[in-house]
Amino acid sequence: MKKYLLLLYCFVQVMLSPPAFAQLKIIVAFPTGGPTDRIARVLAERLGAELKQAVVVENKPGASGSIAANYVIRSTSPNSVLFLSSAGALTINPAIDPKLGYDPVKDFKPVSLVTDTTSVLVVGAPTDIVDAADLAVRIKKDSSKVYSAGSSGIGATSHLSMEMFQEGADVKILHVPYKGAAAVFTDLVGKRVDMFFGDLPGVQSLIQAEKLKVLGIIGNQRSALLPGVRTLAEQGITGVIPTAWYGMVMAASADDAVIQTMSVALERSLKDPKVILQLEAMGAMPMYQATADFKEFLKKDAGRWDALIKRRHLKLDN
Repeated sequence: MKKYLLLLYCFVQVMLSPPAFAQLKIIVAFPTGGPTDRIARVLAERLGAELKQAVVVENKPGASGSIAANYVIRSTSPNSVLFLSSAGALTINPAIDPKLGYDPVKDFKPVSLVTDTTSVLVVGAPTDIVDAADLAVRIKKDSSKVYSAGSSGIGATSHLSMEMFQEGADVKILHVPYKGAAAVFTDLVGKRVDMFFGDLPGVQSLIQAEKLKVLGIIGNQRSALLPGVRTLAEQGITGVIPTAWYGMVMAASADDAVIQTMSVALERSLKDPKVILQLEAMGAMPMYQATADFKEFLKKDAGRWDALIKRRHLKLDN
């Protein structure tokens, strides 16, 4: 009888234990040290505790997320590879790149939305420009000056935010695409480019160092980190919607049971007070969505970018 009870106990423990995976990885489409990388490392630590095994972060930057996306799709261990992605690789690239080489709908399975990150319009400091509304007035009045906006590349969220701003403020801005955000920041601080639309985690240190000034928050909600800064909508510039969300997906060949396990683990991780504080400190708000809801979110997000890209006649050689 004792032997039977011992066997039963062991069986129950195995059933209740998190499933064992090969080396778990979170793939990031951006360089080490950037905002996406920092978010991934916060999640990796907590997921590791939740799943009772180490989770490592691997950076696969380049090609607007396509390099990372293809790495995940072609992984020989699909149940052990997570992809923390922004809109770029999942909902923007398909609309702007006819030679993308992968289909986000067919090649990935959604796990969950992870964060919604505050996006901002910034200019080099010091400056006498008061806010985004003041900037729009200056652009309209000063026909002798060409105002420019740097972006981390054609089709990047920083580029598409600029396109929406042009529509919402009824202004014309010269788009200057760079190969990554770091080069933009150098020229922005040096005032060789006039403005940048990006997520708060990426520019927060430059704002704190008073090298950049925030002119407005993108979206309908102010940021607790920038309480005195009004949203673009409050300034009368409408239609500029937030772009900086991050979500987790896995290859389409991953098992559904694994997808569910990862989704539950992420939900628990995002409810951890320590994780919440870490993410909020960098301007990222935990925003869990279950698999089915995230799938619908991706569909709607892809639709709005497709509409904007067609409306603005954007191409990779713009």
